[in-house]
Amino acid sequence: MKKYFFVTLILLIHLNGFAQGNQVSGTVTYSVSLEPIYNAVAERYKRESNKSALQIFSSMAETASNFECKLSFNGFKSKFGLVNAMALGGLDRNKMLAVRAVAQGDYYTNLLLKKQILQDNSSTDLYIESNLEHIDWKLTKNIKKIGDYVCYKAMAYKELMNEETVAIEVWYTPQIPIAFGPKEYVGNLPGLVLEYKDHIVHFVAKKVVLNPKKLIVINWPEGETISKEDYQKQQTISFSTLKENSGR
Repeated sequence: MKKYFFVTLILLIHLNGFAQGNQVSGTVTYSVSLEPIYNAVAERYKRESNKSALQIFSSMAETASNFECKLSFNGFKSKFGLVNAMALGGLDRNKMLAVRAVAQGDYYTNLLLKKQILQDNSSTDLYIESNLEHIDWKLTKNIKKIGDYVCYKAMAYKELMNEETVAIEVWYTPQIPIAFGPKEYVGNLPGLVLEYKDHIVHFVAKKVVLNPKKLIVINWPEGETISKEDYQKQQTISFSTLKENSGR
């Protein structure tokens, strides 16, 4: 009986410490750049006489430079997305392309459930649910400061639907030991991500607020969800249909 009580006591102490360690709340505001995709397109089309594609990406990059993204977190939940994304609905085609390139919508994460829901910004009723991906990060010894925080570089590689592999580079800070970051890159880094870069977009933290006086509330989306796998199938079918129709 005494042994059972001791084990229970140790377990409760451990769980209490774990819970307290995950009660950090705050926000990170990121600057936005589409320089990675613009540079790739510029390199591809620099010898082409038709500069229309480059002009489109130039307009997208210029528009995105005025955007901000925000990560909010409280305990085991987080939300990441464009600031005031709903107010961007009336933008022209190039600006809407910039919105979609930066973030597909609002990303809600629950580390306890190991779940994420993406509220797609193409429709207020589209909720895409997925399990958190295990990302095989390569942690490096590269160090730099972002604001007041010492950050370490980590690299990962992701295979796209067209089987192309792209590099993901992040800088995280162990000074804020919580596993949150932009988009789906959450769950298994030993610190908050303050910089993120892939083949399309680049985010850099410009403001970090920890444990603000005003309570941060992250409301888990309610509504019917579609799995990430089913959504990708729908996208593939829609793209194939579009190609067939355009070829007629």
